[in-house]
Amino acid sequence: MSSGGRRFRFLILLGSLLMIVAGFLPWWQAGGDRVGGVPLPSTAGIGLQGPGLVIFGAAVVALVLLDIGYMRGRWGFVLDAPIVYVALGVLAGAALGYRAWELWSVGFLPWPQHSPGLAVAGVGVALLLYGAGSGFGARHPV
Repeated sequence: MSSGGRRFRFLILLGSLLMIVAGFLPWWQAGGDRVGGVPLPSTAGIGLQGPGLVIFGAAVVALVLLDIGYMRGRWGFVLDAPIVYVALGVLAGAALGYRAWELWSVGFLPWPQHSPGLAVAGVGVALLLYGAGSGFGARHPV
């Protein structure tokens, strides 16, 4: 496999792993303050809720496609193509944007939040899309 082929797949791998990790991190947090000296209970939500499941699913599908592509070796796999990873990244990006809009509309955004999951998912989606985009220029072995 050429160096360019490995590089774009490595970026897709990193982005997918970050998207999976983001599913288990908190994405929002409410409460935990004191009102009149009385502590309010704190609640938080992780990324495996609502549109976060789409992001998690897109990451798992990307990892499965990467794995099948490596198992097939030099013969390749028809779905191990940059356009498929772009489609998965766009799907995950749309779900991330919708989730961010949901959180913003109920007042959990803007920052500061003690919730790194949304940011980690954003970095993961960006890496997946960047890796897929750089895969269009990579030479494929014959």
